[in-house]
Amino acid sequence: MARGVQLRTEMQGGTENSGVSTTVVCTFRIEVQDATGAPVGMVPVEMRGYSFEGSVGDGDRVRATGQVKRGTLRVKELLNLTTGAEVSAKTTPVAVGVIFVLIFIGFMIFVFVMMSQGGP
Repeated sequence: MARGVQLRTEMQGGTENSGVSTTVVCTFRIEVQDATGAPVGMVPVEMRGYSFEGSVGDGDRVRATGQVKRGTLRVKELLNLTTGAEVSAKTTPVAVGVIFVLIFIGFMIFVFVMMSQGGP
């Protein structure tokens, strides 16, 4: 069961040379239960992305898998067993990052070529 569901928005950047980017963060605890339904512990959960699809609320039964980092289960998607909804955090696709890096490298090559042709 999900307990203490909270949503917040974190802002990064905002310097003179870069824009501001935002990340939506959903945090909550999952109450782990044994086969009889008795609570046996709490697991902190965190989902991060630029947006979310689906929803999770206090008291919803959820099934989540992910990677534990510093004692917190980091998940990209989960199943809300109460509503049947698939909840997922949308992140920047890898292809977008690769394209950005390639454009940057191309720009730097262009600058170096232009500087070398400038001569004294």
